[in-house]
Order: sequence, then C-alpha cells, then structure tokens
Amino acid sequence: MRRKWLVAGAIIALSAVAGVALYLTRSKPHAPAPHLTQTPPAAAPIPAPAPAEISVSGQVQAAKVVNVPAPVDGTIEELMADVGDVVIEGKLLARIKSPKLASAEVTAQSEVEQDGNRVTQLESALISARLEVSRFDADQTRIKVELERAEKEYQRQDSMFRQGITPRVVYERAEQDYKAYKADSERLAEVAKNAANRVSSLTDELQNARKDLDQKKAAVDQARTESGAGEVRSPGEGIVVTRCCQIGESVTAGSTSLFQIAGDLTQLQVAASADPATIERIHPGQTATVDIESIPSIEGKVREVQPQQVIIEFNNPSSAVRPGMTARVKIKLS
Repeated sequence: MRRKWLVAGAIIALSAVAGVALYLTRSKPHAPAPHLTQTPPAAAPIPAPAPAEISVSGQVQAAKVVNVPAPVDGTIEELMADVGDVVIEGKLLARIKSPKLASAEVTAQSEVEQDGNRVTQLESALISARLEVSRFDADQTRIKVELERAEKEYQRQDSMFRQGITPRVVYERAEQDYKAYKADSERLAEVAKNAANRVSSLTDELQNARKDLDQKKAAVDQARTESGAGEVRSPGEGIVVTRCCQIGESVTAGSTSLFQIAGDLTQLQVAASADPATIERIHPGQTATVDIESIPSIEGKVREVQPQQVIIEFNNPSSAVRPGMTARVKIKLS
C-alpha cells in the first residue's frame, strides 16, 4: 500500500514540473528569424551652422607713422628715446658717431690753427714794418732839415769862397757836410721806400691769409654741422612706436630706419594674424568690434586683408589707448 502512494507522488511531481516548463515556454517572446531582420538606414549628419562672426587677436598700431632714417653713416653711440616715449619736434633721439665726419672736422680745425698762426705772424710782421716806416719817416724829416741847413751853408760858403772871403778848408767842410746829408737823405729815402713796399706786400698777404682763414673757419663750421648731422632728432610731435637700433650698431645713411613715430593717434588699427580658412571669409569693409582692456566694443572696420593678416581700423576713443596694446576683434561676417 505504501508503495502505491510513493508512485502516485512521483507522478504528481513530474506533472508539476512539466506544467511549469510549458508555461515558461509559452510566455517567452519568439525571436524573429534571422533572414527576416532589417537594418534601418543611417541618418545623414546635420551640418553645423556657420558662425556669424570671427574672433581674432592682434596688436594696436598707429595708422600713420613717420620713419626716422639714419642721417649719416656710422655707429649708434647713444640712444635717448624708447618705445612709448612722447617726443616733441627737435627732441634728440640718438647720436651717431661718424669717423669720416669726425676726421673731416679734425682736419679742418688743424688747418684753421695753421692759418691762424700765419695770420698772427703776418700781423706781427706788418706792425714791425709799419714801425720801421714811421722811424724812417722821422729820420727823413730830421735829415731833410739837416740837408736844407747844410745846403744853405754850402751855398753861402761857395759864394764867399768865390769872392775870396772864406778859406778853402771851411768851404770844403761845408761841401762835405752837404754831400753827406744828401747821401743820407737818398739812402733813407730808398730804405723808407722799401719799408713802405714791405708794408704794402705784408698788407696784401695778410688780407689773403685772413680770407683763407675765414674759408677754413667756414669749413670747420661746415664740418661741425655735418658732424652734428649725426644727431638724430624727432621730425615732429608724437609717440615712439618702434625703435629699430641698439647702441654699437652700424647704420647707413638713408637706408636704415632708426625710429617710427606716430604723430596722429586719433586713427589706430589692429594687425591680427589669421589662418587661410579664416582669411577667406574676411573682406574689406566688414564691420568689427574691437575690445581693448578696459575699453570694450569700439566700432571698427576691416581695411585690408593680406595672405596671413587682416588690418582693422578704428577711431581712438581715449588717450589711454596706445600702440602696442593687445586687442580682441570680432568681425561680423556678411
């Protein structure tokens, strides 16, 4: 009897397990057959909208600058101005040492000294010659008086001798005195004439020497002026935006630019670098907004587009804005 109950229990357990398996089988969703599966088409990418503006950065520059070239060949000896300095017309910016001009000045000064010494010598000689002429004139005056007296005495003794009144010895003495004074007078006249000629010659020579001296002095002044040309001065009022030289650097007259000075800071520009793709989208005339430190939203305009750079111009709204500052520019694309 007990064996029958065991068999019946086993049958009931198997039936329960089979029922549960059947339930799970029916409740699980059927997977579609592999040959019926379809792949949906990929969605096309949506292009990003083009930006309405482009941002670039650059440095503020003066729209108009004056180049200050080297006036002479030489070497920078001294610099008195730097970038950012405010200068006025005529302000000394630098000094250039030119060996050629310095040598010319030394030579001219040496010639002036030589000619000056010659003029001094001629002036002394002329003074001496004039003193001799004066002395000879005094001697001639004295001899002339003595000659006139001796001549009168000789004539008187000659008359008396002819009349037999005076002895021969007295007559001959009067004759000798007269002839001696006459010879002295003639000799002094010749000496005085030579002295006068020397005075005239020295006067002409001194005049020529003084003319030469004046010319040499003018040459010295010219040499000093040219030497002074080595002084580089500001051509006008403004601010130094670029200095292109250093002490000890060799420069060439006319071809070496030493400074750039901005005289008008009411008109400024920003030189900003950009890649070729950005450059292609920028055109002259496009409006822009310039932001400079504490002064934002300055209205500007694209003035020039170069292969790797764009120039944006704007009116300076404040004296605080100067060349050399960094600016951020937003260019509106049309």
